[in-house]
Amino acid sequence: DPGNRYGQTRVGVQSVTEKVTIRFNWNASTTIQKGKRYFSRVLTDGPISRINFCTIPEREIGADMPVYGTYDAAFDEELRPYIDNLVKAQGLIDCPQAYKLAQTLKEECADFARLSQSRVYENLSFRANVIAYLKACVLFVANGCQWDKAFEDFVRWSLRYDLACKMEFFGDAIKEAQAAAPHKQKGPRNLLELLPDNFSYREAVEVRLQAGMDEKGTQNMLNQWGYRNYIARITNYNYSKLKFRNDGTDTDKNY
Repeated sequence: DPGNRYGQTRVGVQSVTEKVTIRFNWNASTTIQKGKRYFSRVLTDGPISRINFCTIPEREIGADMPVYGTYDAAFDEELRPYIDNLVKAQGLIDCPQAYKLAQTLKEECADFARLSQSRVYENLSFRANVIAYLKACVLFVANGCQWDKAFEDFVRWSLRYDLACKMEFFGDAIKEAQAAAPHKQKGPRNLLELLPDNFSYREAVEVRLQAGMDEKGTQNMLNQWGYRNYIARITNYNYSKLKFRNDGTDTDKNY
């Protein structure tokens, strides 16, 4: 901090300690393989969950080479009002729409975690939701503290994209690091979709084992699914799907 913009650069007997806000936006780009190697020693330490990941989809063989341009002065002028709004922002700014969206996205991620039974996905989703919430707040402030429905669509897409990248590039390695066991399936699956419309407890166990999970969590999984009205219990060890049915006749009822 050579210009002393964000706080003290020297400490003395008469100095005071003060916490200051530093605006810091860090971007890095690399290849997928180098990225995997870079994070390979800290898979379970938190850095991956704190970073927003994205990628460039692989081209089809023989497809036209993409052409990238530059942002011109006209684009800078179009963007200037939004940047000015961010620079002028001070104090506490409340955005109830962003908070409400974060709550909704939290439940959507929790739903998929219950259906996929992926601990890795669930753990990554917590901070991914915080990142998505912060994006919504930035868009809100940049837009003059006016909410737009398009923000919700973008933030939801961005959250799912971030999690998809993390699961694709690091999901298997994180699970192996946590459990010290190989993972057969890349990325989480909706286990309920893998079961027949009417299934037994044993079939639920088999689906978990095929997904690299243990038998121990089967009853808890079925209890969660029942509480959420994904399934109905027919007998003590037999169940019927209310959602994600193979015959396409999903129902949503209490039992």
